[in-house]
Amino acid sequence: MADTSGSNTSTPTEWKKRETFGSAVVQIGIVGLVLLGSVGLFYKSRVTKKAVGELMSEARTSAMRANPADIKKALKILDDALEHDSKAGDALAMAAALNAELWLMHKEPGAEQKAKELLERAKKADSKSEDRYGTEALMMVAAGNAKGAEDFVEELRRKGASTAKLFWVHAMALKAQGNLTLSHTGFTTAMDKAWKDPRYPTAWGEAILEEGVPGAADAFNKGLSANPDFFRARLGLALARVMRKDRIGESETMVKDVLSRDAELSPPLKARAIAVQAHIANIQNTPDAAISLADEALKQNPDDVWALLAKANALALKKDAGAAAAYDALIARQKAAPIFYFEGASRMQAAGMGDQSMALLDKYEAFFKTVKNPTADGKEEVFLDRDDRYWINRGDVLKEANKLDEAVAAYDKAIAAKNVNLVKATYAKAAVLLKKSDFDGSLKLLADITPPDGTGQIADAYVAMGEILFHKKDWGPGCQSYAYALARMKVQQAPREQLNQMLTDVEKRLKKEGQAQIAKVWMEEAKPMIQ
Repeated sequence: MADTSGSNTSTPTEWKKRETFGSAVVQIGIVGLVLLGSVGLFYKSRVTKKAVGELMSEARTSAMRANPADIKKALKILDDALEHDSKAGDALAMAAALNAELWLMHKEPGAEQKAKELLERAKKADSKSEDRYGTEALMMVAAGNAKGAEDFVEELRRKGASTAKLFWVHAMALKAQGNLTLSHTGFTTAMDKAWKDPRYPTAWGEAILEEGVPGAADAFNKGLSANPDFFRARLGLALARVMRKDRIGESETMVKDVLSRDAELSPPLKARAIAVQAHIANIQNTPDAAISLADEALKQNPDDVWALLAKANALALKKDAGAAAAYDALIARQKAAPIFYFEGASRMQAAGMGDQSMALLDKYEAFFKTVKNPTADGKEEVFLDRDDRYWINRGDVLKEANKLDEAVAAYDKAIAAKNVNLVKATYAKAAVLLKKSDFDGSLKLLADITPPDGTGQIADAYVAMGEILFHKKDWGPGCQSYAYALARMKVQQAPREQLNQMLTDVEKRLKKEGQAQIAKVWMEEAKPMIQ
């Protein structure tokens, strides 16, 4: 049937017949443009990722030097990286980590808010970097949720995460809970994994200082080998030496050199430097100067625990009733630092504040009594049961208060701990028994720690043995014990006055007992030992 409408209709296949060469070229061109656009986008994405990666590497190099100016320089570089890609998750995480460091270590205004905002952006961008997870855990610790941070990191480690920052934060979380023994592994592993980063050995040194055990100076020196100009490590080393009363002059010079670079220092760094000066003032027996310096440090950083300790020690040195409150304020800020309890208890006892001294040790026991550690056989042991340092310190305070039976009970617990201070605990108990005139009981204990060849560790133990032997009229063996004590004291660089005092005390004792000839031999043979 013919089409009477006059319209130009066609069959479904007729369009193929009418397609021209020109239209085909146009269609091919469109497809080409689409493909070219995709390639362009892909190329641009690769270029952006490369640029971000290069800038992150540059930022990390700067941040590794770890002083405040280096961290701020790194953040500026990261700003450039985020201009290339504002959703670059790992760059956001690194920026969050560095701001967290400025906030927590240097009290930089506004850094806390920036760190939290950047972390949330990094999480939305699905960053899986150690900066993202490490910062997230660190903020839990800062917020007082140390157990949550511990669990968070342990879950990541079960999934295979094993980075320096995670080990470090895990150690910080354990330490905050008082689990010092387990925290050691985290600190040292972080230090070993990132041996070029001065922050990890420095953090380990700071933890050792607060625990009051040897090794802090070595840790700070490792930090300085990574960056000789790292302020935290330099101040840490100076503080470690001062607390040991070692190389005070060098430490004082080091602190002055750091303070001369005022523009490069954050308030906490200035506070720490001045706190070291306050401790030096206490060593020089100028407590008023120490208090003034400590107050100056606390104006820079009210939370500097070493400034708080210097002030508390100065008040105790002055026998000021405010010392107890000062130690309480210190402990409130850092409950997991044994040295603050032990030093406070010792100094208050020396100042005649026996009750306050025992109260401080009671707080130590209350904080650490719930801490448990796994044993090699898969069981658990109570930390205090192995904490010989605590029981020795408690015994010392009780002995000074003339509560001798209670002191013996404390020393017995230290001996039962069978830990690294066993010899010291044994001597401490023997000394109390000697004070109680229990010569046989004291002799029995001393026999185990005063080898007859003079190789014992404690000079005072040989002094006690000499006293017992003199009491038993065993003059020759007694003189030999005193001679071993002198030799040990000289090796330990005891003051010459102390050595001379012992020399003359033994001579006087012998003469008083009618042993003038032995006294003469004693002086002839012992005097050259200390010259």
